[in-house]
Amino acid sequence: MKKIDILIVLFFTMSHGFSQQIHSPSEIFKIMADSKLSYELKLIEKEIPCQDNSEKLNYHDSYRILRDSGLETHHFNYTEEAKPLFDKAELFFNNHQTDSALIYYQRTIQVDSTLSNVMTYMGQIYEKREDRQQAIEWFKRAIQTNYIDYMAHWFLADNYLAINKIKDAANEIAIARILNRNNPRIKKSMDKIFEQAFMNVEDWCFNPQIQLSKTPDGKIGVSCNEKWSGYALTKALWKFEPGYKESMGVSDGAYSTLEDKECLITFLRVMENTKVDASKERQLMVLKEAVANKYLDSYILYEIVLPQTPFVAYQLPEKTILELKEYILNIRNN
Repeated sequence: MKKIDILIVLFFTMSHGFSQQIHSPSEIFKIMADSKLSYELKLIEKEIPCQDNSEKLNYHDSYRILRDSGLETHHFNYTEEAKPLFDKAELFFNNHQTDSALIYYQRTIQVDSTLSNVMTYMGQIYEKREDRQQAIEWFKRAIQTNYIDYMAHWFLADNYLAINKIKDAANEIAIARILNRNNPRIKKSMDKIFEQAFMNVEDWCFNPQIQLSKTPDGKIGVSCNEKWSGYALTKALWKFEPGYKESMGVSDGAYSTLEDKECLITFLRVMENTKVDASKERQLMVLKEAVANKYLDSYILYEIVLPQTPFVAYQLPEKTILELKEYILNIRNN
């Protein structure tokens, strides 16, 4: 079994309030003024479109285990005894011979009880038979065996919706979306369930209106619209100012949520100081609500990190995933 390594380092500090490491806007501007680099701020008028992340998907091929050293994520590995049984089950399933498929899925599980994906496929067969109780039991079993099985959470949500357990459906589809952030079919199911729960289904992307550049002679170009100036200048500091990242306790080449926290907090403080109206932009309204209700970590993970690197979700502790779910239900889509 090959362990899948995560190259991104996440630091989950400041979960409740802000560290003294966060600089004020005046401190950030002073650092820039004292810098050997030349920072040039320009305003842009043309809107920068959202980035297309539709091809950045997770696949139903991974499970994770908890060791003393932490969470490990692996690809499914079939034993010599389980593989031919699973292949036969898949062949029958793809040919819509569900009775035979169920028999071979069951045999596969008897050989290897850790194959949570097989449990999910068995749940699908019972769902096709409209045996909701059995379907739900198998999806739950898959989740208990492998919490990051996004398909099990997704199909469990759909089955809860079918029996009118709307709250349970909303909980499960939110987790499925966290585990596979850019999957359009999960988004479609989430919209359907959230509409039944009378929740907001308006979608948006975190889309900073900034462009950063550096000329050969060391001039830093910071282009943004007026609203995003605080965010843009702070981001430029993290990206270009020699030693700044290290002074914040983040090694070169690593990523820390502290960077986005400082950028976002400066963003909000500058907007407040300049009395910018954020009431007409959903992403800004949600950001203000997230900060006010101590969901900033969740905002950063869900809106910034997971769209870019959805596989990070497979490395998140269950506690963090549940916090993200609460952010979705209580802040983002409330």
